[in-house]
Amino acid sequence: MLLAYSLLVPGFLQRVPDAFPVLKTEPGRVAQIIVITELLQSASCGDHSELVPTLQALGAELA
Repeated sequence: MLLAYSLLVPGFLQRVPDAFPVLKTEPGRVAQIIVITELLQSASCGDHSELVPTLQALGAELA
């Protein structure tokens, strides 16, 4: 979740994977996909719609 919510803050975003190396593993990739899916679902109801393009881009990278 921290990674997803920091997508619009590039300086901070670059630090998250270093702080949480598990994000670079297969389970971390799967967890990121799950979070992205949940947040995109939430965005379809109007929550944090500004994250949609970056969530979609990150999802494409992880797929």
